[in-house]
Amino acid sequence: MTNRCLIVLLFFNLQLVVFAQQNVDSIQIDNLDMLWKMALENNSSQKIYNLKSQQAKVDYNSARAYLLPQISGSFSGQDNTKLATTPVPGELLGQPNTTQYLQFGKQFVYNTGVTISKSLFDWQSKAQAKIAKQNIALNTAQQLASEQNLKTQIAQSYFTLLVAKKAIDISEKDLKLSDSILLINKQKFQQGLVDAIAVNQAAVNSNNIKLSIAQSKELYKNALVSIKILAGMSENTPINLKAIDDIESLYNTESKTVEQDKNVLVYQQNIEIQNGHYKMAKAAFLPKISINSYWGYQQFRDNFGMDFKSDSWKDNRYIALNMNVPIFTGFANNNRLKSNRIQTEIVKEQYNAALEQSKINDKSLQETILNYYTITSTSKKSFDLYGNNLQLNHQKFTEGIIGVDVYFKAFDDYLKSENTYLNNLSTLLYNQAIVISRK
Repeated sequence: MTNRCLIVLLFFNLQLVVFAQQNVDSIQIDNLDMLWKMALENNSSQKIYNLKSQQAKVDYNSARAYLLPQISGSFSGQDNTKLATTPVPGELLGQPNTTQYLQFGKQFVYNTGVTISKSLFDWQSKAQAKIAKQNIALNTAQQLASEQNLKTQIAQSYFTLLVAKKAIDISEKDLKLSDSILLINKQKFQQGLVDAIAVNQAAVNSNNIKLSIAQSKELYKNALVSIKILAGMSENTPINLKAIDDIESLYNTESKTVEQDKNVLVYQQNIEIQNGHYKMAKAAFLPKISINSYWGYQQFRDNFGMDFKSDSWKDNRYIALNMNVPIFTGFANNNRLKSNRIQTEIVKEQYNAALEQSKINDKSLQETILNYYTITSTSKKSFDLYGNNLQLNHQKFTEGIIGVDVYFKAFDDYLKSENTYLNNLSTLLYNQAIVISRK
């Protein structure tokens, strides 16, 4: 009975696993734009940048709080256990030439009221608010650079996937041809028409093609894993990639212009933020002016307790104008200003260096793409020609017109041209991914 129950439970669990696997939605990828859109929505780094953008806006609103008045309410109760003693001339009390020591006030004092303060001139807070606003622009620039880098990585993985798929398709056709030659050589060896070297060479060719297929499959798998990670997919998410029969269509347009690298924008925003820090350091030498107003009531009592009648509370109101002028700060403000001036020069130099380096790299990238467009197109033509030669030599070999050594030489030339073409194609698309990701 126990065994039957275990079998039923095992069958039930297997059914649940199969059902769960069947209900995993597959993702259809028709083109690179779809993959980019998915990645920008689901990539973890992009989600973090969106949260940082919200945080920067909140910090900016917080920094602008100095523009609004600050209002606070207060209540305090004080027990004067020993009232302060004040010396008073005796003449005031009809006792000339004496000093009388008197105590003024009540033992219990209660204060309640509302304080309103407003900053009139605070250049440091104003500079801090501008820095907070620039932080929003900096986060936007960083996010644009991150999006560009993400799109580049996805495009490179996507193109690697397509090239690996094409390499697998070509190699599988090559393997069929190689296996047929191996079979023919085995038959001829049995008939005494060829030696064992020819059979071994044919076997080596088949093994090399199998090795190439395995390497391409590993490349395909790694590219697929990279796409899943970058696009924020789960491990078990199946992907249906739309086949591209004519992979040459991916590079049939020459790249005439290369847009600026968005990573340079980050350096530019760093200059703006550093200018804000420099202005804030200069503002430390300026006075701060603020106004305070208090509106409240006081109650004085000889005994503990509190009376809530209106005539028991006395008005207490005032308005004060405050001005704080820095006179000497131990040269801290001077040194802070010098440090910020040097830091400003540093970020400017970093921006200029990054801009020049970007221009050099972009020009080199454009030349590389144009060169490899020609290289890839030429190697494709050579690959096609070697393929035609291989077919012709295959016919001659099966008819006995040429020997096996001549055919193996043609087959070897074909495999080399195939490898050259796929490598050139991969390099071209790898660099092209950098250009198209900036648009």
